[in-house]
Amino acid sequence: MHAKAHTRSPKALRTALRVAILCAVLFLSGIGALIFETLWLRLSGLAFGNSVWAAALILSSFMAGLALGNALAASSRIRRWRPLHLYAVLEVLVAFFGCTIVFGLPALGDWLRPVWQTLWNYQPTLLALRFIVSFLILLVPTTAMGLTLPVMIEDSALRQTNFGRVIGFLYGSNTLGAVVGALLGEVYLIQAFGLRGTGLAAGLAGCLAAVIALLVARYSGDISLQSKFPRRWDASDLPLWRLLLVSFGTGCLLLGLEVAWFRFLRLYVASSPTAFAIMLAVVLAGIGFGSIVAGAIHRGSARLNHLLPVLLLLAAIATLLSYLFFPENLAQSRTGVFDLPWRAVALVSIALMFPVALLSGILFPSIVTDVQARVEDRMNSTGITTLFNTAGAAVGPLVTSFVLLPSIGYQSSLILCAAGYALLSILTTDRAGCLSSRRLATGRVRRTFGLSGIGLVVAGLWAAVILILAIFPYRRAEAHFAHARHPFEVDDHGDVLEHEVKRIEGTSDTWQLLRRDLFGEPYYYRLLANAFSMSGTNPYSQRYMRLFAYLPLAFRPESEDVLLISYGCGVTADAFLHGPHVKRMDVVDISKEVFALAEFYSSINYSNPLRDPRVHPVVQDGRFFLQASPRQYDIISGEPPPPKVAGSVNLYTQEFFSLMHSRLKEGGIATFWLPIGQLKVDESKAILRAFHDAFSSSSVWAGAHQDWIMMGIKGPGRKAPEEEIRQLWSHPDSGGDLRRIGIEVPQQLGALFLMDGEDINQITRDVAALTDNYPKRLSEAPWDEEANHRFALTYMETLPALQRFLHSSFAGAIWPESLNSSLESFFVVRETRYLSETIGSNKLAELDLYLRHSGLRIPVLEVLGSDGFRVAIAERVAKKAQPPPVEVMPDLIAGALARRDINGAIRLLENEKDRGALSLNDTLLLAYIYCLNGSVDKAEALAANNADSIKKDQSADWLWEKLEKDFGFHPPH
Repeated sequence: MHAKAHTRSPKALRTALRVAILCAVLFLSGIGALIFETLWLRLSGLAFGNSVWAAALILSSFMAGLALGNALAASSRIRRWRPLHLYAVLEVLVAFFGCTIVFGLPALGDWLRPVWQTLWNYQPTLLALRFIVSFLILLVPTTAMGLTLPVMIEDSALRQTNFGRVIGFLYGSNTLGAVVGALLGEVYLIQAFGLRGTGLAAGLAGCLAAVIALLVARYSGDISLQSKFPRRWDASDLPLWRLLLVSFGTGCLLLGLEVAWFRFLRLYVASSPTAFAIMLAVVLAGIGFGSIVAGAIHRGSARLNHLLPVLLLLAAIATLLSYLFFPENLAQSRTGVFDLPWRAVALVSIALMFPVALLSGILFPSIVTDVQARVEDRMNSTGITTLFNTAGAAVGPLVTSFVLLPSIGYQSSLILCAAGYALLSILTTDRAGCLSSRRLATGRVRRTFGLSGIGLVVAGLWAAVILILAIFPYRRAEAHFAHARHPFEVDDHGDVLEHEVKRIEGTSDTWQLLRRDLFGEPYYYRLLANAFSMSGTNPYSQRYMRLFAYLPLAFRPESEDVLLISYGCGVTADAFLHGPHVKRMDVVDISKEVFALAEFYSSINYSNPLRDPRVHPVVQDGRFFLQASPRQYDIISGEPPPPKVAGSVNLYTQEFFSLMHSRLKEGGIATFWLPIGQLKVDESKAILRAFHDAFSSSSVWAGAHQDWIMMGIKGPGRKAPEEEIRQLWSHPDSGGDLRRIGIEVPQQLGALFLMDGEDINQITRDVAALTDNYPKRLSEAPWDEEANHRFALTYMETLPALQRFLHSSFAGAIWPESLNSSLESFFVVRETRYLSETIGSNKLAELDLYLRHSGLRIPVLEVLGSDGFRVAIAERVAKKAQPPPVEVMPDLIAGALARRDINGAIRLLENEKDRGALSLNDTLLLAYIYCLNGSVDKAEALAANNADSIKKDQSADWLWEKLEKDFGFHPPH
């Protein structure tokens, strides 16, 4: 009997099979819809800009279209239709218009460029026009997307099933399809087929869903139904409006939480497209599985809707606890570097976001079911509930990004969202069975007491929420900020190197400005975006950042109009202002917080460039600025974030470089960063190919080791007379700047040359250029440091590098032959310094090379572990205290040797010796410079007195042999 009781009838089996097939249809639809969504947002960013405001406009346009589809489902007057046939039409519309947008958006950006340029001085109008255009473009496919689920729910077979069960299964299947779409598109499709090919794949998924729906309709029937639209809403139906408000609130809170979660996770996870795809997939997976759970529960119980306050309070508690118990130990790596395994990214994302997402997935079908119980019509109830939920989902990210995060920070935003879930439970508590005067008056006491158990649970959960908020460690966020800066703040021995000066939680990133002090004075700054070192003022960075300005200024000294894309710490901007004829400099950065932090830098030889009246800061996406601004420039320079940071690839493509070319005056020069040390070799070549495709007259120069500078000229360029180039060194500001970064004479500028366009053609002949359509030509795989070293060394070797320079048609067109004398020695210094910094060297042998065969100052400082900035601070400190503090002595000694003040260096070393602070390395150094100064006997005595402490190694053996050969020194036995 039991077996017979549990045997399903053939009709029930057919219905179950139909439900399963339609779930599969919506699964396919979810794959295509999510892929389209990500492609539209990516391509809209190229056409309308990637600034936080532009992104908000595009997201609002997308959500508005979905909401319109939901609204049509809630109130349209449709007399007779067949649901599955209409659904198939909607999927085909999404596929057709979705692919059209993918293929047409890039061209639309080009067509609208004259309009942007005309309206550039009317920014509010320009912003409104971008919203209108993006809304109109996305209107048809997003409206169709918004209609698909409400239309599907009207299928005749589905109408015979439990509504709560079927809405849970359908919505869950659609969302789980979106999980696959998020991962499939980012991890495989874009890399394999490009953006356009991925768009076609998304369209194919939608068309396949349409075909399956039509086959189901053909073989199982698709009955026409007489609709009862439009629904006339009763404004006095307060319980219904409460439910709709809860639907709005849950959509708002979850999407707001998503923004706050992603902001928090970026303190641990590198900002890369794949990391974002994994985080999004985790949220969607939680919603999808939650909906499936809701469907399964509704199948066996009709009372899930009475659990709404319980679910909302559990969401509040889960929001707080998942943050409090976040497993940061799973994300232990040098954050900001792309070496955190994707498994770890998924695990920390699941721990933080999955519990609340799962509860949200259960909530939505439960709310729809409760609404349907009051509205009766399935499509109407699904449409109106989804409309409110979508409207909330549109508002949540905007409020979080523009209001909450900048004003109260991510942690308080999380707490506020948790409180929001708790407050929403009040709107549904009466429905959970708590006693109310209305129920007592209407005689519904028995039902109330029947559900009083839920009321007790609600009371207990409220107590738990209040308790957690009361004992919450509100300074918890400090530990997470400290984790983000820890790799830069503390060295391998645990000694503190840098400390935080200022922190800003902005609309799109968390910024931390760190400072390293030396002898009690500011030495350099580091700017962190989330957990990534975005910029800095350390001597290494200053060298290549200032060369972005001085290279083009040397070859086009008459330049008046300059555009700088990405401000960073203001180093390049400061250098540009030393140009002898610069009258205007536009500085474009996507983050207003970067400009706000400019007031917090203070160090020697630094003034805030933004205070200069010639500087015009613009908060805008650099790419859209090039599209929309009508101004032409003599020089355009760019030092954006590294290519593999999310969103940055758009600033390294052939199309972007072509935009730069179009905004230059004839003969204008562009310089751009190429960090080969953060790329695989073929990825560096893909960017070089893209740059050369845009600038036929192109070249590459060594900024600092593996931070290269691409330079392109619009037109053939002109030969700069020697006297014009020397102006940079004769002017006190620019000359002092250049000497401080190690470009002490004009010939050193020529010795930075690496390759020209012909060389780029040769090494990239088998490599495709990085383009907008194929952004995944920059993979997220770790780079090979050894391969990068071999690649760089090919262009650092002295004789081949010198020959490339002397025979380069590009160099010959811009470089005066009168500066070619003694060039070889400067190429030797360049190669030696590169090898020393990458694989190491015999420091004394390297010092001997610089002191006796070169007049340069900075290489001497660098080989002794110092630099011009350290020496300046040490000399200032030494003037205030006599004798100088022991800790400044190494820099003072390095400074004296760099000036070739041998006697001064000897006095300082002897002072160290008298104070008992002479190290073993200093002993060898003193013996060496005794011999240089002709005091061989002193060197011999020093060596003999310290013979027992001097270890026999390669450095000491080389020194004794060198001193014996050159000065007649007798080594100690």
